[in-house]
Amino acid sequence: MTTLDDVRRFATALPAVEETVHFRFKQPVFKVVGTTFAGGGGSKGEGTAVFCIPHADAAAAVAADPDVYEEVWRPGARRSFIGVRVDLAKVSHARLEQLVYSVWRHKAPKRLAAAPPG
Repeated sequence: MTTLDDVRRFATALPAVEETVHFRFKQPVFKVVGTTFAGGGGSKGEGTAVFCIPHADAAAAVAADPDVYEEVWRPGARRSFIGVRVDLAKVSHARLEQLVYSVWRHKAPKRLAAAPPG
C-alpha cells in the first residue's frame, strides 16, 4: 500500500520540484519549474493522488485497471481534462515511483527531463 507521503518522497527527490498546498482541497501539489504534475486526490481524499498525464494515457490506464485509475475532469463550464486519479491503496511502491517519474519527465523542461534520474 502506498500513501501521499510516498508520492511526496518520490516527487521531492526529483530536480526543481516544489511542494505547495491546493487552495481548495488543502492537499499537497507538486510542481516542476512552476508546472503542476501531481498532487493529492482532491475531493476523493488523501487515499488518492492525481497525476497530470495525457488523456490517451489516462484512458488506457482506466481501461486496463478501472479499480485503480479514474479520469479526472474539471467540472462546470470550464470542463477540461486534468489527468488520472490513482487509488494509492491499490498501487505498488514501484509502480507509484515509476508514475511520479514519468509524469515529472513529461512536465519538466527538456533540459531537466534529459538528465538521468538520481
